[in-house]
Amino acid sequence: MYICKYIPMRSCTEVQQLRLGSYKQVLHSMIKLFSVKQKQKEAAADGVSGTVSTKKQSPGELRVQKDISELNLSKTTSISFPNGKDDLLNFEITIRPDEGYYMGGTFVFSFNISPIYPHEAPKVKCKTKVYHPNIDLEGKVCLNILREDWKPVLSINSIIYGLQYLFLDPNPDDPLNQEAADVLKDHPKQFEASVKRSMAGGYINAHYFPRCI
Repeated sequence: MYICKYIPMRSCTEVQQLRLGSYKQVLHSMIKLFSVKQKQKEAAADGVSGTVSTKKQSPGELRVQKDISELNLSKTTSISFPNGKDDLLNFEITIRPDEGYYMGGTFVFSFNISPIYPHEAPKVKCKTKVYHPNIDLEGKVCLNILREDWKPVLSINSIIYGLQYLFLDPNPDDPLNQEAADVLKDHPKQFEASVKRSMAGGYINAHYFPRCI
């Protein structure tokens, strides 16, 4: 025997409300999913997701990277990066002359490279206090290619060669230390003795020079 069960019919309004509710749920889920994906995308762009962002190098960094890769350093010269090799715009060159007045000494020069290098010469300073006609007591260096003779075709190698030459053949005619230049010009033997005394750690005319030999 079949029993007929009454199933109430839904009105059009109720059907529309059900459909609208389902649509809202789907729309809410889609918005939530989009929001999650957008946050993941932003996190990836910021490197939060583990992706390392690449810093754009300046023209100066690109050129100095090339210069450093092409360095032709002699056994008396070395390069170091106090701030790490990621900082190519700041490094040090150490020169240890094996002949001339300054033989046996160790002299450190800091190089600060402009972001627009090679259109601007590097700023070079001697960190080692030295008795030299072309280097003053504050470390300023008198080298023509660091001043008016600088040209973009020159390189870090060019400057290093110039610094090496200053130790082999000091120039008393273009001095930063006038007293040292006068002694070199008029009394070469006295100049040689003063250089040796300064490198061993001693006083020259009331100025103390730390040992660098």
